[in-house]
Amino acid sequence: MMGEELRACPFPMPRDDAHRLDPPPEYRRLREEEPVCRVRTSAGDDAWVISRYDDVRAALSDPRLSSQVAHPGYPRLFFPEPAPPGAFVQSDPPDHTRYRRMVVGQFTRKRAEAMRPYLQELVDARIDAMLAAGPPVDLVAEYAKEVPLSVICKLLGVPYRDRVAFGRWVQKLNEPTANPSVNKGAASSLFQYLRRLVTAKAKKPTDDLLGWLAGNHLANGEITREEITAMAMMLLSAGYDTSASAISLSVMTLLENPDQLAKLRDDPSLINSAVEELLRHQNIMQWGMGRVALEDVEIAGRTIPAGDGVILLLPSADRDEAAHPDADRLDITRETGISLSFGHGLHSCVGKFLTRVEMQVAIGTLVRRIPTLALATPLEDLHYRDAAITYSVRELPVTW
Repeated sequence: MMGEELRACPFPMPRDDAHRLDPPPEYRRLREEEPVCRVRTSAGDDAWVISRYDDVRAALSDPRLSSQVAHPGYPRLFFPEPAPPGAFVQSDPPDHTRYRRMVVGQFTRKRAEAMRPYLQELVDARIDAMLAAGPPVDLVAEYAKEVPLSVICKLLGVPYRDRVAFGRWVQKLNEPTANPSVNKGAASSLFQYLRRLVTAKAKKPTDDLLGWLAGNHLANGEITREEITAMAMMLLSAGYDTSASAISLSVMTLLENPDQLAKLRDDPSLINSAVEELLRHQNIMQWGMGRVALEDVEIAGRTIPAGDGVILLLPSADRDEAAHPDADRLDITRETGISLSFGHGLHSCVGKFLTRVEMQVAIGTLVRRIPTLALATPLEDLHYRDAAITYSVRELPVTW
């Protein structure tokens, strides 16, 4: 247990309303003065927050820090309930290794690049629709959410006729609400739908992720329908919500940094480095990642006792001056440092290549096709997802 002489600060920590595109200002103090800090989360758990880049990166690949949500001490702030078998992000080896091995071949760099023509067609169609409707347009609802929703439907193999209902469930699942029954109802509907879809694909395999899992690993007895369904739910939440949030905040950040937007507009070849910098500058995992110590672990000179929860503060790490000089400044030509936006080590995001291509096409095409894009609402009037694991703006009215 933690020593009672250590005061626990409340967590999550608030952002500065005047600087909503920056992490909470307290993160800087933590990095400078208290890189391993005791906190008490809003869920009532005591945990340790790790805030410096080098410490966070090392901890992400430390096998003594478990991702197992069901383990006593894991911060409930992230996942209040244990994950079902198949949700490998929330598990450790050997289960994590077995599940991840089944899908990693579907998320290679080569496969992500092969999706680029489809993404280009999809993005152009969304922009055509926005231009036809005319400004103002809510870029979150009409673009940032629609693009990844179509991508995840194609990836999983959701039939076109089901995509409207599927989209409604997905958005309810991922949107923080004061009524948890709304999220639970959406989760139940999605789980039942995906389980039926897996059953159908087991009978008649299709050329998509669920078809691959059902036609190969389910048919061979390596995995159950429930495990595939849980895996699909996990990929759905990760692949949809994170991409939608990243696209929204990236566009907003460019609009708030007109010099960088002008650079990208003048030189479209900068899109790859721009996306990397936007992912770093706007690390959307606002509470970072949860872990639990399996044994005593020393980090930055402090011993974290076995059984204690740990929070790896990714947004703070990606604003650490020691890793990224002048870290608070957006610089789309930046060449130093590797972002932790996709994590690191064993649990690095399996969809990182696809997400990058998705953002490159979505942001690059938007900047090229609507060069006069601008906010249609004052920044201070926008609303944000402060209560969500994935930070973003709720709406982004734009004009041109």
